Amino acid sequence: MSLNELVGGRKIPKFCRDVPLRLNERERILLNVLISALTVSEYTDNVDVVSRRNKVGRIIDGILEACAIATGLGLCGAGDSSRSGLNAEMKEAAKRDPSDNQELLCEIFEVGRRNKILNPASMRDTYGKLMYLLQDSQSSSVNRGLQFGLWKELKMVSPFLEEGGAEDLLVDERLVDAVHPVMETDSSGERVSRDNIQRQVKKKRESAEELVAEYGAKTNLSEEEIRRAIDSIADAYTVVTQNVKPCKRMLALLKENFDSRQPDGKFSLQLKGSSRGGSSYGYGMGRFGFGGGGGGGNSSGATLSHSHDTQWTFVWQTLCLWIKIQQNMHSLWVAADADLLSTSSVYNLWNTGQGLNRVQSCPTVSRMMHNLLSATQSESKKSWVGLSVVHLGDRDVPNALVFIDKYTQVPRILQPIVDFIDGLDEFCANPKLKAYVDKQFKGQEVLKKKVLADYFKHGFDGSGDDGGSCIDGRLTSSWNWTSRIGKKSYYHAFLMSGFNGFDGEWK
Repeated sequence: MSLNELVGGRKIPKFCRDVPLRLNERERILLNVLISALTVSEYTDNVDVVSRRNKVGRIIDGILEACAIATGLGLCGAGDSSRSGLNAEMKEAAKRDPSDNQELLCEIFEVGRRNKILNPASMRDTYGKLMYLLQDSQSSSVNRGLQFGLWKELKMVSPFLEEGGAEDLLVDERLVDAVHPVMETDSSGERVSRDNIQRQVKKKRESAEELVAEYGAKTNLSEEEIRRAIDSIADAYTVVTQNVKPCKRMLALLKENFDSRQPDGKFSLQLKGSSRGGSSYGYGMGRFGFGGGGGGGNSSGATLSHSHDTQWTFVWQTLCLWIKIQQNMHSLWVAADADLLSTSSVYNLWNTGQGLNRVQSCPTVSRMMHNLLSATQSESKKSWVGLSVVHLGDRDVPNALVFIDKYTQVPRILQPIVDFIDGLDEFCANPKLKAYVDKQFKGQEVLKKKVLADYFKHGFDGSGDDGGSCIDGRLTSSWNWTSRIGKKSYYHAFLMSGFNGFDGEWK
């Protein structure tokens, strides 16, 4: 598969506009300092409460405390960082007022924001606290009280190369080989040979070294900086590939195992729901360190009534949309960052049914989501099943932070299902496990279809807001399904295969 196909048809220069730059040695030290400071900070616990006390004063006190903790921990965490020059810098910073450390503090907080986009699985307990602190610092009243700001533009690959006179790297044909993910399976899903993988790795390394030597010599950037940019791009393509893969595999499993028009005996996807609606107030499995969370939503059962063919189309269209979202996740992260830290859009603290949450409009994310939805609807060439409502900046999805958390969960929901289904041959190669499957489920094929039919029905059964057919409600239904898997007849088969939860690692 070509690089353009991996990211929905975008060419490398366009894709790299929203690809963050890898952290260097200095920045990794600053990241550890930031995470440590946020871990001990009680910022959101003190600020996001119903209180008559002056909120601006609480915010300023909280920000100053977090900055003081960061510089203090920085002095300890820098250690003997002679190569980065950080030790001496932190010693001087510890002696100064926070306002005199604005440049350093801006750098520390920018590193945290950038790292989260690079590694979405990181900072799961502290990222929310980071963004809400920065969100408050953008307020004009808070900024006047602090007399300094904490926002800094994210470091992206494209501007970094342009500033160093190396923008031609992005259109160099050799870059395709240098950043292409190493593919362990071919287009049909079959595993490729070890020799094939080694050839891919060798070609990737040789192409990268050629580019590093050439552009390191003819531009204002060093070879180390060129390598850093290439590695950043390669990381981004790899992340997209890993996140899109389970979505595409589930789409293939839907097509392979269920006819789009006629049900297969008892494995029909037909749904008969009640008129009672659910709720999409559950904000997901992510842990951003500010409360809320859980499995997401109300598990009141199916609320949609679909024939087999309508449900098949509903699931198919939803998976196609999820693929597009995952292909554009870097851009959505950048858009969410911009909406959260906007100086023109204030938030309101509301009780949304999941406690107090910051409700803020998300114009940048909303525009992107509607464009992706429109493209999916056009490509489906079928009537759109369900609502086209995208909840953003309301009680269902209060802000861009909650939105981005929801859609980073899609691969975490789908990957364990894919791993179980694709691992059934190996699972049943064990005579004792095969005997169990034959006795309990009447064979491997029945077990496979039972799991898939259950997910394609009740992972999209409408247990979300607006009857569950809105864009947000589709994902909420899948969350609800994951929270109920312990009650499924095939749960023990999942456990014996190595399943460790939808938010953990596969054993």
